[in-house]
Amino acid sequence: MKSTAASETAAPSGNLALIHQEALTSIVRLRSGRQSVTDAQYFRTQFREALKLAHEEARNRGYSDDEIRDARFATVAFLDESILNLRNPVFADWVRKPLQEELFGVHVGGEVFFKDVDRLMGQVDSPSLADVLEVYLLCVLLGYAGRYSAAGKGELNAVRDSMMAKIRRIRGPSPELSASWRPEAGAAGGGRADPWVRRLLIIAACCFIGILVLYSGFHLALNAGASEVHAIAGSRGGS
Repeated sequence: MKSTAASETAAPSGNLALIHQEALTSIVRLRSGRQSVTDAQYFRTQFREALKLAHEEARNRGYSDDEIRDARFATVAFLDESILNLRNPVFADWVRKPLQEELFGVHVGGEVFFKDVDRLMGQVDSPSLADVLEVYLLCVLLGYAGRYSAAGKGELNAVRDSMMAKIRRIRGPSPELSASWRPEAGAAGGGRADPWVRRLLIIAACCFIGILVLYSGFHLALNAGASEVHAIAGSRGGS
């Protein structure tokens, strides 16, 4: 993925991770078995529509085409790896032609993803750069491994920590990856945000300050088959 430096005009307003929350939520539900797919082509069409909507919203909020492309690629690479690991016959055609090949002309997303991370890590600090890195970081926190799949967790953890450090340096000390992820006072799930993914994002944010046990507990809750938001919250609270 070749990309130019982020625009130095007005800073974008919004958060790329939250803009892509519908696509990211779909991936995590698929990985955890909470989303059953019987028609891979229909799922592909729906996912592409989610990406299209995210692209439009990101442009409206001032992100550059390169920044949007990077965030989209990270999301698509995460999806393709997740589907490959499912080994579900429904996705047989998808494995032969992953979405990354259709949209970006590549078939080695596991390599390109981390080459993108290296490129982004070398760019001049800016708020929009932190937003792009946040999408890559969130994919890793949610289970993406790419070229590190066959290796131990040490190298992947080092990359993760480097991304965290750069985001922290850009945004300043903060307990969250993004202020946009703070739940609104008294709000149980208003607005457009999916409360299921809001909890997921908050837990990923906790990983940012080292409380990895919360993220692990969340996955245990998923694997235990907790039903939807309140059940997940209850399982996590009791772990």
